[in-house]
Amino acid sequence: MPDVVPGGSCPPGERDWLLGAQPAAESRPARLQRRGRTLAGLLATPLQYVPAVVLGLIMNLLDGLSYGLIVFPVSVPVYAGFGPVGFSMFMLSSAVSQAVYSSGASAFRGANGTMLIEAIPFLYAICNKVVDSMDGSRPERVVATTMAAYAASTLVTGTVFFLLGALRVGALVDFFPRHILVGCIGGVGYFLLQTGLEITSGVELHLAWPVLRRLFAPNALGLWASSFALAVLLRALGARISHPLFVPIFFMAVPVAFYAATAALGLSLETLRATGWVFALPDAGVPFYHFYTLFDFGNTDWGVVARAFPTMLGLAFFSILHVPINVPALAVSTNLDKIDTNRELLAHGISNLASGCLGTLQNYLVYSNSVLFIRSGGGSNLAGMMLCAATLAIFLSGPTIIGYIPTMVVGALIFHLGLELVKEALVDTVGVVNRIEYVTIVAIVLAMAAFGFNEGIFLGILLACFFFVLLYSRRPALRKTYTASVVRSTVRRLYSQRRFLDNVCRQIQVMRLQGFMFFGTINGVEASIRGLLGQHQWRDNPIRFLVLDFALVSGMDFSAAEAFIRVRRLLEAREIYMVICGAERVAEVGRALRAAGVWSSAASEYVQTSPSLNEALEWCENVLLQHYYIHQATLSGADIPQSYAAVASREAAAAAVAYGSSPRHAMVTMATQSAMPARAPDPPAAPQHPALPLLHQAFLDPESPCPIDGVLAFIAPHFVRRQLRPGQRLWHAGAAPAGMYIVESGTLRVYVEGGGVDSGPEAVESILPGTSLGELALITDRCHSTTVVADSAVALWELPKPAYDELSASDPAGVLAFVQLALVNSAQGLKAITAYCFCR
Repeated sequence: MPDVVPGGSCPPGERDWLLGAQPAAESRPARLQRRGRTLAGLLATPLQYVPAVVLGLIMNLLDGLSYGLIVFPVSVPVYAGFGPVGFSMFMLSSAVSQAVYSSGASAFRGANGTMLIEAIPFLYAICNKVVDSMDGSRPERVVATTMAAYAASTLVTGTVFFLLGALRVGALVDFFPRHILVGCIGGVGYFLLQTGLEITSGVELHLAWPVLRRLFAPNALGLWASSFALAVLLRALGARISHPLFVPIFFMAVPVAFYAATAALGLSLETLRATGWVFALPDAGVPFYHFYTLFDFGNTDWGVVARAFPTMLGLAFFSILHVPINVPALAVSTNLDKIDTNRELLAHGISNLASGCLGTLQNYLVYSNSVLFIRSGGGSNLAGMMLCAATLAIFLSGPTIIGYIPTMVVGALIFHLGLELVKEALVDTVGVVNRIEYVTIVAIVLAMAAFGFNEGIFLGILLACFFFVLLYSRRPALRKTYTASVVRSTVRRLYSQRRFLDNVCRQIQVMRLQGFMFFGTINGVEASIRGLLGQHQWRDNPIRFLVLDFALVSGMDFSAAEAFIRVRRLLEAREIYMVICGAERVAEVGRALRAAGVWSSAASEYVQTSPSLNEALEWCENVLLQHYYIHQATLSGADIPQSYAAVASREAAAAAVAYGSSPRHAMVTMATQSAMPARAPDPPAAPQHPALPLLHQAFLDPESPCPIDGVLAFIAPHFVRRQLRPGQRLWHAGAAPAGMYIVESGTLRVYVEGGGVDSGPEAVESILPGTSLGELALITDRCHSTTVVADSAVALWELPKPAYDELSASDPAGVLAFVQLALVNSAQGLKAITAYCFCR
């Protein structure tokens, strides 16, 4: 690649090459000079990554010396002396993961991979399973079975990673409760603290007095106490020094100080190894591939390997939980805007499958090492490949280096990470998670310490399910409850209808439900409904309609759906309509209600459905108005409006007897008598304009102190009659006002544009005969914000804008009086819409 000189420019000949131009002929010396510059650039590029590679290698070496030495439980006799084996496996696993990530499988350039340290407790569980199942077997058979189980666990982990990424379902990992992962991390921290004591003191820990005596013997106490003191010192200094290179420099300085102190005391290396202050030197001539000689498939007990499969699944499950933590965190730290979790899962799957095929351990992308490596100048795949080569070189050199490492270095590293993980789980979460989540975290840590890691994870899942039910059962499924005296439909009605409904709308009870309804929350809803039917509540407010709004319900289980069967029977016994709204028939809630038999074609007439709460309220009001007109016809002989005559033949015969026989009927009777005019209006003395009766209907307000006859007689002659076909628009949103209107017959619908990208116009209001519309746009001279469409054939009277403007100029006082009437009428409709919107 051509060199880029400072300032962002290229040498002249190479600039032409970049632009695709043909280079000019050049002399031989110039050509040799250019090739020299290009070769120097190619050599300089890897050199600039050397500091980052050295730092990354130190981190891998420190981790390998600390955690590679404890890959096998060396306190178990059959695994004694397996520290070098674990070190070699650790370095090879880290090199494999580094090669996969730096080959382009990961989106992060310079990402560091290493062995999954948190897998060690699960590996110990596999060892315990093998030893317990093969008690009495030859040691070489136990070791061969253990090596095969280790490799199989890596293959299982890689398969899980790969399948999640290949099927593009990596987002499922994000749904796992994070506090369970935190509890598992705390359990790993406890395990590392225990392992640190065992690896430094050489004592296998369990509750027994001889073990405690050996642990506090002078030499053992000095070994583990010095390591623990170093870890505490590191944490104390780390609180004051935040430089990312502080930790590796600290652990590089410890061996120097250790050997300086022992040299001053005159202690030989053999004495230090004999007393445990320095790790024993591996057997002479042990090659790097020594751990491969431990595999013996013919001498492997595959039945024991199969019985360890549940532990392998637990290890795989715990491994995948690191991806949704490390990947987004690294993306933020490296300013990588778009990250594909599925791609990273595939990369983890490939690296673990390759590692398993090579007979070594699980690995993953390490956040802390990656950030340190990239910020040190290693943000390149080439730098990652260089780190892979350096790590592989350490692996090929063999585990001899272990024989020169002080025990306190390894112990301090293990104690340091153990303290950090325990603090992260049990200290940092105080005040961050709620009490129930904190109890879960503590329970997981204690279960892992007492019983094992699989048992701890299983307990965490059980507690998460239990507390999920407990928490969400406390969140009420009943969002709001109110009567229609608070919220009415947005239908524009006549004054007499509004007055009647004002007196009887308490018979409409609305319950707005929310969330996911299941067995833990439905009992509260059912208890609230039963409370409405209690003797005291029924005496004060007997209801005729129970409107159940499911618009905010996301789902429903069978227990909740079945509870509505009981509710339906309870309501039918009181002759109360159950009106279901906000639930689509083919949606989850609708399917659940239909499956339980609540919503079906064979359901009782007391079960009604509506698409929305507004339409449900409109239906309930219309039923009440049917009773109103039937009763009015019984008392005065007046005709029943055609839109309310559907049930007249069925109800008229029983109306006179039925009303007054119950509290609900008595309320309707009193409301009907209150809404009926005291006397019939006097016939006009002179011929009148055809629009005048409609204007009286629209603007009638007996409670108004001002007479309106003169005002309406003044304005009526200027109205002209119009007709609309079904589906014809009266106006559309954004149109300038053409006039105001009084509906003579037919129905209009008012629509607004939906808020969503794919949502169409939504009906928000119905305009019935005898009501007005368009007065606000005419008076304010503002464009319409809605669209009005004829639902059926409509006849209406229009006050054209030119006539209104002319009257405003010629008789402003008369127009002002009419404007006051129109605004009072509009206020009624706005009040209903405002209440409907804000009570949702």
